[in-house]
Amino acid sequence: MKKLFAVTALVALVVLSSAVAFAGTYAMEKAGIQFTLPDTWQPADSNLGTMFVSPKGDMIAFFGEVDGEEGLDGALAMVDEIVEGVMTDVEYEDAKETEINGIPAVTIDGAGKSDGADAVVSVAVLQGEGDFLGLIVCFGEAGAPQNNAADMQALFGSLTAVK
Repeated sequence: MKKLFAVTALVALVVLSSAVAFAGTYAMEKAGIQFTLPDTWQPADSNLGTMFVSPKGDMIAFFGEVDGEEGLDGALAMVDEIVEGVMTDVEYEDAKETEINGIPAVTIDGAGKSDGADAVVSVAVLQGEGDFLGLIVCFGEAGAPQNNAADMQALFGSLTAVK
């Protein structure tokens, strides 16, 4: 998993924040979507958006936004670049159309390897304001979704469209 974090930092060009973890409301401003995370998640800024590392260090949640002119395919191509830098042998389940708190979304889950260990990835592409799409990419160790289930439920429960 150490390789996962090292490569993620390289791929996303992360500049880690020196501030202590804090609770807060964050926004994908162009997409008009906001969310909150528990204060136990460490934020990190990147040129692609904002990332957070789980308290146990077993999961990374990346948030970004893209101009929707290229549509879902363009957004997923961006996600593929990020995931391919951290995971190998990734197999995705079928995409599912859904709504998250009234926001139209497409979700995709997958599994693969990272540094030889089992790893998982979950992607949510949210229909934002205008032509913008919000992206949420979570990846980590195979047990990370269960270890962080309450935090993930709180995150997805906090997603709101800001008009």
